[in-house]
Amino acid sequence: MSKGIDIQFVRETYQRMTDKELIRIATQDAAGLTPEAQEVVKEEIERRKLDTNIIKGVQAQNKSYTVEEIDEYCNLARNLSCPICETNSAMLNATRTSEVMSFILFTQYKRQLKVACPACLDKANNNALIKTIILGWWGIPWGFIRTIQAIGHNIKDKKTNHNNTPNDYLRSFVLSKIGQFETYRDNKEMLQQIISTE
Repeated sequence: MSKGIDIQFVRETYQRMTDKELIRIATQDAAGLTPEAQEVVKEEIERRKLDTNIIKGVQAQNKSYTVEEIDEYCNLARNLSCPICETNSAMLNATRTSEVMSFILFTQYKRQLKVACPACLDKANNNALIKTIILGWWGIPWGFIRTIQAIGHNIKDKKTNHNNTPNDYLRSFVLSKIGQFETYRDNKEMLQQIISTE
């Protein structure tokens, strides 16, 4: 804002947004907003009489965290129901699955983050391994290379599924959605939706 951006233009831009657009921007895309822009968002949220926790979500995206602070947010996610099997039998964590599918000259390498209970995470890694082992080798030259990489990633990533503490994948996931976690920290239903969208 102080670098020549017209604060009135920013205010008018936020005023033209629907409530849904404003909430999405404030809870998901507010990282890097200047203090002046954060103030404009705060004014607009207050003017519309929206949930004031949204302001906390904006602030959460614009500060630094220690691992311990991130783990506090992770514990909000870990105590939810598994989005795959819908049970509460184990603390949730996250993993990255790596899949390769090859068709002679075409190789598709897909990596995906999943939040779930350890049993479902193991199953996701195993499914990615099986799919890769069966379908990954057949592309020239990348099929063989990517298949070896994916097998290694799935085996390595599976080792952290049963950690008693949040693993780095869960920390990364939570940090990428920190505005939403702060905004909805007391709303279990919304937190469940956040972890179910991955």
